Amino acid sequence: MSKKRRTTWSIRLIVAMRAFTVGLAYFLVIDMPGLTSSFVAIFVALLPFDLIVAMPKFSLKPRHWRALFTLLLPRVTATTITLARGLIIGAVVGVLTQLGLPVFLGGALTIGIGYHVALKVKGNISTYVGMLAGLTVFDQIIRISQLSPTLLMDIGGTILQVVYTTFTALFVGWACGVVTGVATRLLLPRGFRSVLSSAYELPLKLQPVKDVLHADENQSLLRIVVSETSPLAYKMLAESGLRENHQTTVFAIYRKDQDIVAPKGQDQICPGDTLVLIMPTEQADSVYKLLRGSELQSEQFQLWGPSSY
Repeated sequence: MSKKRRTTWSIRLIVAMRAFTVGLAYFLVIDMPGLTSSFVAIFVALLPFDLIVAMPKFSLKPRHWRALFTLLLPRVTATTITLARGLIIGAVVGVLTQLGLPVFLGGALTIGIGYHVALKVKGNISTYVGMLAGLTVFDQIIRISQLSPTLLMDIGGTILQVVYTTFTALFVGWACGVVTGVATRLLLPRGFRSVLSSAYELPLKLQPVKDVLHADENQSLLRIVVSETSPLAYKMLAESGLRENHQTTVFAIYRKDQDIVAPKGQDQICPGDTLVLIMPTEQADSVYKLLRGSELQSEQFQLWGPSSY
């Protein structure tokens, strides 16, 4: 069988097994109440499936099972934490709505807080799991009659039911994805991965720069053109004091005749150069003024001057 034929066969097998994984996950939880169960089972089943199919090598040997466990554990943990936090948020906001909070505000808070909290979970693949889990609990709680004499018991029962079905679906989804993923990977000659899959990190060229650099919200990435009047013009990087005084790193220097990537201390800063820098956000204004020099005044005048007429 030719290489092209083997590749085509492998891709068709992956597509068919991926579709089978989705259908199997849905069928196994179809009798569980609530939209969350089927969504969680389907989404979670695809994560281990894609991860296992993408593994370069896999067999039934213990070392490959250890590699699989190491690969899946962070995702399992992150998904579980995201789901649990979403359920808690939905329950709290749902109770507050029963106590008088407007429904539209409760729904907005559930989605908004659930999304924000999901973003903070390290290794989390998607924010939808937590958001939908929270919204399901919220929706179930606000449907309970406020005049019910057993209101507290009804709320507690609703929360327990959603928690049980959601986490059962989580377990079923992971088990389904692992079984079908292992079966598929054993039939493949090598690992296959798609940049569209959400089961692993995107290639570097498709990731946001701040994610690649692991820069937090207190860091800024800037491109600044050096002016003729900058005090740093014609100085070497080692003499500029950018790192020592402003905790600023120069990633690249772009100029007409050449581009310098990862410049060294002896590289010179020239007027007209475009510098790519990363720095603490509070240093951004100081560094900008330093590199623009006295031209900054004329730029501000050109920007604001016409509005005075």
